[in-house]
Amino acid sequence: MNEKTGGEIVADYLIAEGVPYVCGIPGHGDMALFDALKDRTDQLALLKPRHEQSAAHIADAYYRASGAPLATVTSIGPGSINTIVGLATSYVDSIPVVAITGGPQTYMYGRGVLQEVERQADSDFSSLMRPVVKRSFIAHQPDMVASVMSRAFNHAMTGRPGPVHIELPMDVQAQLTDSVVPDPSKHRPKGRISPDSANIDEAAKLLLTARRPVILAGGGCVHAEAATELKQLAEYLGAPVVVTMTAKGIFPEDHPLSAEHTGANGTRCGNTLTKTADVLLAVGTRFAEQTCSSYVPGESFDIPKTKLIHFDIDPTEIGKNYPTEIGAVCDAKTGLSDLLASVSDLGQGKVDRADYKSEISTLRNAWRSELKERWNPGVLSMSRLLHMIRDIAPRETVAIASAGHPQIQAFQEFLSFEPRTMLSPGGFSTMGYTLPAAIGAKLAQPDRPVVGLAGDGDLMQTVQELHLAAELGIDIVIACLNNSGWLSIRDFQRGMFGEDRSVAVEFTDHLGNPNPVDFAAVARAMGCEAEQVNSIEDVNPAMGRALSSGGPYLVDFRLGREPADTEGINAGYWDLPKPAYLP
Repeated sequence: MNEKTGGEIVADYLIAEGVPYVCGIPGHGDMALFDALKDRTDQLALLKPRHEQSAAHIADAYYRASGAPLATVTSIGPGSINTIVGLATSYVDSIPVVAITGGPQTYMYGRGVLQEVERQADSDFSSLMRPVVKRSFIAHQPDMVASVMSRAFNHAMTGRPGPVHIELPMDVQAQLTDSVVPDPSKHRPKGRISPDSANIDEAAKLLLTARRPVILAGGGCVHAEAATELKQLAEYLGAPVVVTMTAKGIFPEDHPLSAEHTGANGTRCGNTLTKTADVLLAVGTRFAEQTCSSYVPGESFDIPKTKLIHFDIDPTEIGKNYPTEIGAVCDAKTGLSDLLASVSDLGQGKVDRADYKSEISTLRNAWRSELKERWNPGVLSMSRLLHMIRDIAPRETVAIASAGHPQIQAFQEFLSFEPRTMLSPGGFSTMGYTLPAAIGAKLAQPDRPVVGLAGDGDLMQTVQELHLAAELGIDIVIACLNNSGWLSIRDFQRGMFGEDRSVAVEFTDHLGNPNPVDFAAVARAMGCEAEQVNSIEDVNPAMGRALSSGGPYLVDFRLGREPADTEGINAGYWDLPKPAYLP
């Protein structure tokens, strides 16, 4: 009888799933599992981020960049609690991550072992995880491990994908079982979810008779690998395409039908077209607040005046925020493919919308001119820097941006041309994502340049991962957009309360003077190459050195700090309630 420990079953199942990396930090609560992993490092590489939040972000970005999941392994208690920010990021954006945590010995439940959470219920850690994962599993005995692993991956990767949690008590990791590691292919549904054909034909007729159709593509189109079908349908209908933040790149932003983005952080081009559409086809999107300008009629959408066709794999999203003319539960790729076939059968060939295409071009060009007209001579603003990096970085570059001005302005201004080349924590808008995500993206796409567009506030939250990047010798560029503070919040405060009412947002010395962190020095101290840039003239040479360095390279860009140089353009509306004492 070939017995294995619970830890060995986990390791062998990850290998069977084709998982190439495990991200995590060993502790007393996962020692038996790590020992099993050590014996298999020829098939399953171990990544040791310097903080557990980063483990989840690395796994998240790996999936966003490749479409394949990773696992995290963390200990009991605080080490595993540290993953929750990352898992919540993945949960809101429907990104599969398999988070494996240690747990108290089953025979010690409720006695208060070191780092056990047990005041409300014995070994109650899974209650902390439950709101931010699709499903939480506990393998209470070694014979359960194989089944739990198979079920967990099934949950993570099917339907609306998302993170899952597996708790492995310390004794379960160490005890023997004669369980057989299951073949993942025998325990997972195959094929895609197809829409009802009657719904598809109704949608086709509505789109073919529309005067101003618009297609809204969400993250579900990326999950479903639906870029080709999206492009073919848009070209057949002559319909402009706008995308959500998590779908940026699914439709090339230099295509004549690209209308870029709608919503609170969208573009004027996108918002103009979505609010004047007579028919809107929305695919793989949940109509989140930011996409919809806080649901104010006429800001980004004018539904139900605009007739909505909504395709989504999650039936609970259809009709949740807007009434639908036609709602279909389906995989985005299948839905778009079937719809293309139907419009081709019912139509008279590609729809000629020359005037509409000209309008799209005029709106898009006006928007891009408006962005550049705001640049102050001689000032290295965030907007100018993003355009300069876009111009020098190869077309296939994978870019990452986290919360704040970098995220919003990269969404608006940093053009993307291929799926999975702009990664950003859309729905949770998480700070600290950029640097670990750049590592995950590079592991997933080793032959593509990877550039992290990190605000200084964002970078400080996970800056320790520069040490991991140096250890891996990984070829990433971190462009630190350094303006010494959380200036996106400062600018919101100024707009809401008045120019002199910003508070607790600037990084200063004890005298109140700006005190930017010397990130180049920090990066060098952690083993990375780095330099500081203070002028427009030095941007391109520095980025050239960074992109050709062959290893981790940080450029500390010192940006203008005046609001005119930090603020983006609010093309949509965001509901931020003012205190009652303000006029």
